[in-house]
This record gives sequence, structure tokens and C-alpha cells, in this order.
Amino acid sequence: MLVVDGQSTGASPAHGHLLELGWARTRAAAVDDALGEALAVDARLLALPEGATIPRPVARLTGIGLADLAQAHAPAQVWAALREAAIPDDPNGPALPVVIHYARFETAFLHALHREHAPDEPFPLVLVCTHELARRLLPGLPRRGLRALAGYLGHGVDELKRSTEHVRATAWVWRELVTRVHAEHGVTTLAELQAFLEQPSPRPKAKRDYPMPREVRLGLPEAPGVYRMLRGDGHVLYVGKATSLRQRVNGYFRQHRRVADRTLELLTQARDLRVTPTATALEAALLENDEIKAHAPPYNVMLRGTGQGPWFATMDLETFASQPDLRHRVGPLHSRALLTAWLGLLATARTAASAQGEAREDPSTSGVESLDETPTPPIVLERLAWWGEPPEPAIWRAGWERFTSTWLDGAPSRPIALARAGARIWQAWREAEALPPEDEPAAASPDEPPAWDPARVCEVLERVVGQGAHELRRARWLCRLAECAVAWDRRDGAGRRVLVLERGAVVERLDAGAEATPPVPPGWARSPAERRAAFDMASFDRLRILTTELRRVVAEGRGVALCLGPRERLAGERLRRALSWV
Repeated sequence: MLVVDGQSTGASPAHGHLLELGWARTRAAAVDDALGEALAVDARLLALPEGATIPRPVARLTGIGLADLAQAHAPAQVWAALREAAIPDDPNGPALPVVIHYARFETAFLHALHREHAPDEPFPLVLVCTHELARRLLPGLPRRGLRALAGYLGHGVDELKRSTEHVRATAWVWRELVTRVHAEHGVTTLAELQAFLEQPSPRPKAKRDYPMPREVRLGLPEAPGVYRMLRGDGHVLYVGKATSLRQRVNGYFRQHRRVADRTLELLTQARDLRVTPTATALEAALLENDEIKAHAPPYNVMLRGTGQGPWFATMDLETFASQPDLRHRVGPLHSRALLTAWLGLLATARTAASAQGEAREDPSTSGVESLDETPTPPIVLERLAWWGEPPEPAIWRAGWERFTSTWLDGAPSRPIALARAGARIWQAWREAEALPPEDEPAAASPDEPPAWDPARVCEVLERVVGQGAHELRRARWLCRLAECAVAWDRRDGAGRRVLVLERGAVVERLDAGAEATPPVPPGWARSPAERRAAFDMASFDRLRILTTELRRVVAEGRGVALCLGPRERLAGERLRRALSWV
């Protein structure tokens, strides 16, 4: 057989072009190794027509950019190579079945290639769809997309949609489904398989058939902790935390409407659970972070920490480094893009000052007569890219002037001015109870860019400056929190729970009486430089989560006490105010 997969820039030839096409010859009875890395896949990028682009969502899903197409093949060459690969070893034998998952998608593009490059010949490929086969063999499965189906059958698929990976996954799915259709329906030949596929597919079941045994999830304890959903091969698919393991996990399977596709894709693959009960929900939240860092589960989006900081900056925010040193003493910081946007805002301010004659001439802005003629600073666009296309210069200027007149006394020339403005913005958000959610990007989805006007530009600037100021305040707070001890009232009323942290990691856990105070942390005397040097993404997220959980405990009215040193203890209203700023 020939296994084929394609990626495109649109849903059909009328709305896009083939971007990548891959194929491999194999047999349904091939051993496992032949369906893994050893399966030789011929995957080729296709040259796009003049002026065609790769939509941002497609580039995000595939990881393919226009620069990758420098060595792309002409579509005619790719079609010829595919046709040659489909020729059987015996010229007088039957045509090779071309196996595709959800062949309805690729069929339209393959027919378009054939019409363009061999219009006088009959279409040469005999297509077999594994999705259609799965619909008949597994009618109750929650999802039958390639990633879900391959995972259900024990084969993981990378998140990026590339033809090489998808060809290997389709070969795996084909082998497993062929085994089933033979065992359950006696199908042994291609003709019998085509006849089977021509039969009406069964109606979808009203109740989904989840592969996880019911007794596994019903046997969970009513206790806080961390759960891990596992694929059949033991691979960790997802890590979550819960105040009640039994209720949280079973909640996935009780919901029947409006379940996200990503969740159904996960539940299609999850066959087992591994849980770790914890003494409190706060400790479950901390353990969840550590487990996600350890396993990098594909269905966890937050906390994976791949390719992220923490970052450390110079005092003027001009340069960043992944490790602190004598120059890079500001940190730890999570969003480098957010703070680099500050540099662009400072450049805007200097441009405005130069144009209005309110500052000394800056060589980088000399000759600028009006901000109307100045495009949005490129470094700001790194943050504004979430909104799609940048605003027109005149709209940008009007929004900038609205922002500066509202929050600044004149245009800033130093980061401290933006930091003070950000503090005022954050205070306004607090008073309005409109603080942005943790880790939310300061913008809308790139797939739905809004129309620009001065009010929208001002809102963008407020978000960048307000959240940037929060990043700087949080950096100072996390450095202090890295060496601490905390005690809080347990939800079950059984006294207090105490945690002691050193270098951002929990080194001691204990139960204490109702009025217990936290001990002095062993590392309280460490300098800020020593504390910064100990940070990695795991400790950064652990302390950030601890802050969030302490804020939640305070909001619930339970007592909390925090010790940062022999003479530095926070509790009650002092702690509540401190937590509200970070």
C-alpha cells in the first residue's frame, strides 16, 4: 500500500494550495519497527503560486513559513513522483491502495493536481480512507481525527501537523484497523474492503465509548491531589490538579454537551490514570507544576515551560539574558516580549519629544517632523502582532496622545516613568475589580483582528504598560518569596499546614496547630543576587502558583501567615495588600 498525507493553505483547492505532500510504501502486516522511525517517508514542500501566502493559523499548526519554501518542489514534479510511487511492483498486478486518513480532504487536492498536469488521463489512484473505516469499526469513539485515533490505538502524534509524522501515524492506524476488520468482518481483500466501506455507516451512539475503564475513575479518593491521564503505552497525556480527585476526574466523563474538541481528543486516547493525593489543594497546585515540567504532556498548554524564560534584564531594559549577572539584575521575568515593547514605547516618546522640541535631539529620531509620519515602532509590534495588522500612523499617534494625556505627565524618557504609569493603571484595574487573568496575552486572537481606532490603541498601551509594571513588581516579590515559610488554615479545619521553601523549592511540609506561625526560613539571609541565580522556569512557576494559591486562601477568609525573615512577617491585611499587587 501507499500511505499519503497532505497539508495545505486552505480547506479546498478553491481556497488554498497544497503546501506539503508526503507518502511511504509499506504493508498492513509490517512489524512495529517499520511503522516507527524506520518507515521511509518521502515528504516534499510544494512551491506556491506567485503572490500566495501561508495564513498565520496554518503556519502555527504546521510550523512551515515562507522561508521554508526556498527549496520547494514544483507541483508537477511532486505529482509525478507520487504517481510513480503508486505503481505496483508487478505491472500486471492490481493497483496499490492509497491509504489516507480523512481522504475527503486530500482527494480534492489530488484531483486538482491531476486535472492540471494530466488532464487527458483517468485518475490513477485507488483511495482508501481510514477515517471511514474507523467510523464503521469504532462508532462510539468520541473523536476519530488522526491524532485521537492513533493515540487510541497506542501511537503518539506530534502537535505540529507535518506530513512525515502523519504518514507514520496513518500507517499505524491502517494496520490496526485492517486487523480488526479482518477479525470482526472477515475482510481479506481490497475489493471486500471497498464493499465494506460502501455500506452505510452506523448511526453515532448517543453515549460515547471512552477507553478508560469506568472502575478506574470511580475508585479515586475524595481527596485533593494530582492526576495524570495515560495513553495505552503509559505515556502521560495530561496532568491536572483537583480539590477532589474523584469529582474532578469523573466530571470529564459526565459532561455530554459543549465539550471542547481538544478534551474529547484527549479522552479518546486516555486508557489509565495515575494519581497522587496531597494534604491540601495548595500542595496539589505546586505538584501539578512539577509534574508538567517533568513530563511535558501534549495536552497541557500552560506551565510546560518550553522555550520560555525566566529572563533577566538590565536596569534600562535594553538587553536580556537567560542567566543573571552583574548587568542583568532585573528579574526573574516571564514575558520578554512584554518588556521589549516598553523599549518601543520609550522610542515613541523620544520621537514625540523630538518632533515637539521638548527634548534634546536624538540622532535616531532627527528629521522627524510629526508622529503622524512615524510608523508604529517595530519593537512594539512584537506585542501588537496579537492584533493582526498594525494601526495607521495617524491612528497610532492619536491613541498615543490619549494614553500619555491620561496616564503620563508628558512623554516618558526612562523606564521609571512607564513603571509609575503602570502602577496607576494597575491600581485602577484593582479598584474596578478588572485585573487581567494570569498569563493572558495582552490582546485578542490573531485570527480575529479588531478594527483600529485611537481608543483601541490606548487600550493596548494600557495593557502593555500595566502588565509590564506588574512583571517588574512580581520579579521583586518572587525573589523575596524564594526563601520563605508559610502557614495557612486547612479547609477541613484540622489545624494549619506549614511549608518551608528554600531556593524556590519546598524542603519541608508539616501539620501544626490552629495558631501556629511559620518558622524562619533557612535561606532568609541569601542576597538578591544569590536568589536570582537559583531561578529556573520550574521555580519561577512554582512561586507564581504559590502566590496565586495564597491569594485564593485569603479570599476564602482562611488565615495565612508568611515569614520572609526574622523581622519580616506578613499576615492579615498586610499580606492581603501585598498579594493584591502581585
